Amino acid sequence: MGRLRKNNEALNILRKCNNFIEDPSKYKSLWNKQVFKNNNPIHIEIGTGKGKFIYEMASLNKNINYIAIDKYDTVLIKLVKKESIEKLNNLKIICIDANDIDKYFDNQEVDRIYLNFSDPWPKARHAKRRLTSINFLDLYSNILNNKGHIEFKTDNIDFFNYTVELFNENKVKILFLTYDLHSLNDHFNVKTEYEEKFSSKGFKINKIIFTPFYKNK
Repeated sequence: MGRLRKNNEALNILRKCNNFIEDPSKYKSLWNKQVFKNNNPIHIEIGTGKGKFIYEMASLNKNINYIAIDKYDTVLIKLVKKESIEKLNNLKIICIDANDIDKYFDNQEVDRIYLNFSDPWPKARHAKRRLTSINFLDLYSNILNNKGHIEFKTDNIDFFNYTVELFNENKVKILFLTYDLHSLNDHFNVKTEYEEKFSSKGFKINKIIFTPFYKNK
């Protein structure tokens, strides 16, 4: 992601959208009961960006509760401006840092996590910041239920190889893996804005589905 331009009105814009929840800490363990008012599965996307992916997922799957997460309010305003978003009762938006994810979701409260084109943090000293690092696996395993899993897509081959090697070393259970997702003609794959842009330029999209539980956990 390039350098973001600060929009001083971003928070006010978000507040005008009924899908936005300004203080999500109030709903830890209560997302189904108090927010969505149903018992449907909860799927979260960490690093929502402009929101095309989660907006389309929520539109296609009304029996699933979706929560869009990004730490940048300036980016999230792209999502709240999408047409008819307030008609999607199964989509909520929160502005938080992924490092604090377990402050907002209780043990086994989440059914699925999406990581789409996360920041690769290419420098070795920043490895702990990568959203597929062991630090984050620990956070995910706290909030994801025992039958849940995580879906990770990226065009960055170094980031993907790092993730696969890390998982193999720690015996993380890999459910699915491909180095060329679009060659599979998966009609159920919903693309992000970034995915559409870079796949059109010939970049291969890598995807792995896994559980966050590993041998030392």
